[in-house]
Amino acid sequence: MKIITDLYEVESCEAILIETFANNTRKWEEVDIASEKAMVTDGYYWMSNTSKSRWNYYKTKAPLKKGEDFIIETIIELEKKEDIFGHFGLVWGFDEDLKFLNRFTLSADGKRALFMHFEKDHHKIFHRFQNRKLPKFDLKKPVHFSIIKLGEYFHFLINAQKVYVAHESVFCANGFFVGYYIEPQLAIKSNYFGVKKINAKALEVDNGLELLLDKRSLGE
Repeated sequence: MKIITDLYEVESCEAILIETFANNTRKWEEVDIASEKAMVTDGYYWMSNTSKSRWNYYKTKAPLKKGEDFIIETIIELEKKEDIFGHFGLVWGFDEDLKFLNRFTLSADGKRALFMHFEKDHHKIFHRFQNRKLPKFDLKKPVHFSIIKLGEYFHFLINAQKVYVAHESVFCANGFFVGYYIEPQLAIKSNYFGVKKINAKALEVDNGLELLLDKRSLGE
């Protein structure tokens, strides 16, 4: 008996959305109210959540198609925190209705990464995993978030360190909106958001498991 594992040869990686916030031609939400502030200025997207209990998101639409492999990445700086348990990071995979979406976030103490597929306002959670075994990330420096969708799996990285891998079935894929996630009592800024389309072909290879299952290796 042999176990076949798909590996992938990446043929190209094409940038399809590159945002450096030199202006606001993509029309990111700008708001200035008591509980929330967001604006594009000085080459950054500034976001502040001063509410007590409501998380905020800021979105744009990525020109992806169903079934495509991709990389979503951003650089975020934590400007202010009054709650070290609050999270900030990415949301993706939702449509205009925002009924279901995914999140990949880091806590404001740099110790916990959270991955979720949930219903809006967290009324129902379909998948949740929290990685508490991270190297403590220095949040005085910019944080580089990356999501790589390749084949049937998502790979999640912070500052080029892989922090989680999950099958695509545990996340929603209702649409192609992507964006930022920020919880109460936090302020962040970002000078980069990118989406790249991966063109890859699957390679069928035998892995080492067939040696364990081959009758000859078992002495039969």
